[in-house]
Amino acid sequence: MAKEQKREGNVYDRIFKENAETIFIPLIERELKVQIKSFKPLPQKIAKTMEREMDFFYQILTQEEQTFLLHIEFQTRDDKTMLYRMAEYHGLAYRKYKLPIQHVVIYLGTGIPKMKTHVPPEETYTGFTLINLHALDTTALLSSQVPEVIVLALLSQYERERTESVLRLLITQLKTVCNSEEELTKYLTQLIILSRLRNLQDITTKIIETMPVSFDIRKDGLYKRGHQEGQNEGRNEEKDLRITSLLESGLLTVAQIASTFDVTVEYVLAIQKKLDKK
Repeated sequence: MAKEQKREGNVYDRIFKENAETIFIPLIERELKVQIKSFKPLPQKIAKTMEREMDFFYQILTQEEQTFLLHIEFQTRDDKTMLYRMAEYHGLAYRKYKLPIQHVVIYLGTGIPKMKTHVPPEETYTGFTLINLHALDTTALLSSQVPEVIVLALLSQYERERTESVLRLLITQLKTVCNSEEELTKYLTQLIILSRLRNLQDITTKIIETMPVSFDIRKDGLYKRGHQEGQNEGRNEEKDLRITSLLESGLLTVAQIASTFDVTVEYVLAIQKKLDKK
């Protein structure tokens, strides 16, 4: 179950990363009250810097019955990066123990060290800005001419009884702003995947099927990737997830899914049976 949730999370992450520059940069400008002149993507994976163990790390209880953590490092050279190393230790240690921490560096070198000992105010972590997509204005999103923004209307706040009308307006607006069938297919695929976040996959799929939309999921890149992965040895779990997604969407019959993944109809029906039990 945990692996399946992680894979689903990766699918959502991929969608939002594809759309990030178009939809989230303007949102962030508004929330942070800044005007962004330019931006440059940086590597998303940061190398691990915490492979070293702390020199000394204790839980302390004072005479006044106060508890805190004491972290001591011994340093033989004047390290200009020491402040940031200690900040990394602090973040990981506090996340684990949820107790106040006192950090001490004992300098063993000669002369007067010039390393910084306190974080300047502009470098201090004080929290984060929260952007709640569910609080965004549905009407404003549906009025957009940008498909990435229109898709977000699905995740915004509207009355449950308006769900069908919102979805129909959303799909109609996507048809209006998309310049090709390929582009429309991309955003309708995203819509179906994101609909799971609101438990709306059934009604979303049904509306797409009933509206005059030229849409073939087999042309989509995510689908093709799933098809290819499903044929690789050792990827049965991934294949089953893709088959499950297609069964939930209802866009292909059991026979079509079996043919696509080169498996038997019985194999697909077994997965369908598991779905029916949920």
